[in-house]
Parts: sequence; C-alpha cells; structure tokens
Amino acid sequence: MAETYDVAVIGGGPGGYVAAIRARQLGLSVVLAEKERIGGVCLNHGCIPTKTLLSDLEGYSWVKRAAKDLILDSAPNLDFSRMMSRKNAVVDKLVSGLEKQIATLGIRTVKTHARVAEPGVALTDQGENLHAKNIVIATGSRSIRPPIPGANLPGVLTTRHMLMLEKPPKRLIIIGGGIIGQEFAALFAGMGAKVTVLELLDRILPGVDGELARKYASLVQPQGVRIETGVRVRAIESNRSGLRVLYEKGSQEKTAETDLTLLATGRRPFYEGSGMDELGATMVNGALQVDRYLRTSLENVYAIGDALGKRMLAHVASYQGEVVAENVAGFERPSEDELVPCCVFTLPQIAWVGPTEQEAAAAGFPFRTSTFPLSASGKAMAMGESLGWVKLIEHAETKRLIAAHLLGPQVSELIGELTLAIRARMSASDIVETMHPHPTLSEAVREAAMGLQDGPIHAAPRTKLFPVLQ
Repeated sequence: MAETYDVAVIGGGPGGYVAAIRARQLGLSVVLAEKERIGGVCLNHGCIPTKTLLSDLEGYSWVKRAAKDLILDSAPNLDFSRMMSRKNAVVDKLVSGLEKQIATLGIRTVKTHARVAEPGVALTDQGENLHAKNIVIATGSRSIRPPIPGANLPGVLTTRHMLMLEKPPKRLIIIGGGIIGQEFAALFAGMGAKVTVLELLDRILPGVDGELARKYASLVQPQGVRIETGVRVRAIESNRSGLRVLYEKGSQEKTAETDLTLLATGRRPFYEGSGMDELGATMVNGALQVDRYLRTSLENVYAIGDALGKRMLAHVASYQGEVVAENVAGFERPSEDELVPCCVFTLPQIAWVGPTEQEAAAAGFPFRTSTFPLSASGKAMAMGESLGWVKLIEHAETKRLIAAHLLGPQVSELIGELTLAIRARMSASDIVETMHPHPTLSEAVREAAMGLQDGPIHAAPRTKLFPVLQ
C-alpha cells in the first residue's frame, strides 16, 4: 500500500521549500514536488542572481569613485563572463545547500510536475499518486508577455533570458518601469549600456512613495538611464542593427533603436496544470483564494505565495510557508501579512514599509512626515554615497509610526528595524531613545525620528503636517 504523507507540497520555491522544511521540523512526513531546481524563480532566475550581479556593480562603482579621487590609478574593466560565472556559482552553492538540508531532514523530493487529482492525492507526470492528508500549492508566478506585435521576435527577452546572456548589450530598451524594470536598468546601465525605460503610467515605480520615486528618476539619468513615461508601445520590429520599438507618447509617434528589448511588464499567478481549476477551487481575478489560515475552498488543500496574486515577494511566500506548515500541524495560526517590507535593489536602493504619503492622505487621517537627508550622514559621506533620504510617517493623533520610506545606499538593510517598530506600534520617541551605533547609516533613521520631535541634530528640520481634509 502506498505511503500516505502528512503533507505534499507542490512547488519548491521560497514558499514551497520553506513550508516543507518547517513541516518536517514539526514532525510531519513530507513529500516535495518540484519540476526544476529547488529554490524556484527567486533563487535560480531572480532575486539571488540579480543581487549577485548588482553587488559586483556596487564594488565596481567604488573602484570608479576611487579612480576619480586619484586613490587608484585607473578603474579596471568589467569582465561580464566572470560576473556571470560568479553569479552561477553563488546560485549553485545555495541550491546545493538547500538540497542537502532537505535530504538531511528526511523530506522526500520528486523532480516532476504534480497536480491535485483530488483532495488527498497529488498525481505526478510519471503517473505516481502521492497520497497526503494535506496538500500545499506553491506554484509561484510567471512573466507576463504583453500582446505587442513583435513581442516574440529574437532579442525580445524575459528576465530569465537576460540572466543567461553571454555578453551585455550596448543598447537596451526595457518595457515596464516597475521594480523589475528598474533593477535591470540599474544593472545594465552599470555595465555601460544605454538604457531606455518605457512606462505606460505617468510615473515609474508605482508602489513607491511619489516624492522618492521622482528623486530616484532624477538620480539615474546621469547613470545612462533614460525614462519615458505615459507611453504606449505599439510594435517591435527587426532591423539590420537589432530591433526597433515603435511607441506613442501623447499625440507623438516615436521609435527607438536597440540591441535587445526586455519585457518587464509584471508577473501573474501560475497554477495551470495544478488541477485546481478542474476541481473547482475558488478563484478571483486569476488567483487562488484562501482564508486567513491559507486554506483554499478545497478540503485540506492550502495555497501560498505568488499563486495568491497579492504581494509577489519571496519573503511573503516564505512567511506564508512557515504559517501554512504550522496550520497543517494543527496550530491554527492566521497569516498576518498586511505589513510587508519592500525593497528595490537599484543603485541607490529604495525600501519602504507601510502606506505612502499619497495613500495616507487618501485614507483620511491626520499624519506628519519627517525627512532626513543622507547628505548629513557621516557614514554616507564616508561611503561616497550621500544622495538619499529617510522619510518617516506618524499618525498625528496616536503618535505611532505608520510608515517608512528610504532611498540611498544599502537601505534594504535598514527597513527591518522600521518594520519591527511599526509592527510593535512604536512611536518616534521609542526610536530616538534607542541608542544607535556611530558611524552607521542607521543613525539616519534616528535623526528622522528626531524630526518628529524637537528636530534632528545634524540637519535642519523638514517636517510636514497633513490634516484631515474637510
């Protein structure tokens, strides 16, 4: 008789493998089905590869600054093939480590696509029935390929293909000005490419605080990134030198020549072939629907991560992976993922948590903001990267922090403190009364908090009050 597992996880990305590991830690028997490599898009084709390359570029930027300051005789040339080799080595090491950990824990892995044949049974491509008391859908998302004529031409690539290039383009057009588009713009502009970003909306980075998005757009133009907003791409054509992108801006028809075109128009939940459609699982707007405990409408079938179509972030999927494993084990833990830190790994970085200034104004409660410039930060000056800001938002009546928005070097490392502060319902005084080490970028967080009290020490106050609109 076939073994019955406590839980079968379909998908081995940052949600699926975390769910499998956490379930095993809780003493459950687990089988994990993944058709490609453990780690999913994030580890193999997204987060880790791009951050490895961007880390190399940060080092290269330091070398160029040192050469400009005559600390070094000259800046060396980048070796793209070696950058890609190091990227592959980092990914391989992390994947190998995960595979060993999963095997050591006694989790059975099957390298196959699997679908829910019925509650309690997952069917693999090899025809094996995986019997499980509970099933977790962690099938992730896939890139959206917009219906643009010519979008399937050679040289029109997705992010996965961009990370497999043998040489960098000299000219690159990126269709889409969101987080993914801006990260790839920073990456290839840093390698010397002339980058053009075409965005349908009237601004880039729609999820980012409007003020910081505008500041960021002004900072990247000298780096070789040209941004055009409010455009509609009509077609992509081949020509002798590569590709031609035809688009409209207002009443004007424009064209742009390029070697490669990157489609960075977002991602959508991927659950095709999972069996959820056929079994009648509840879906809304093409995404699986779950309750607070991550249960789908099918008995003992759960879903997590990008398949839910909400915050498509690896750390959200991993968080939900832990939650779903504990619920399968009988803990009844609700998923509380409304407060999500977000990061854009550009040069400089952007990070935020909580509502933007615009969202807070629309919500109708009074609030105050305090902004501290990194030009007044000793550590930022020492790093040679003093262009940036820390903005904090507090509720004007309760005095509790509700949001933080940061632009500058390594600000992704600062947003965790602020996420914890907001989650713990702390005030600016709680941050001010907490000693921060010197010299660090974290001091800028404390100085911004001081701006919500008597004013910062190292800069002029920049505080604004937004009363409720009558």
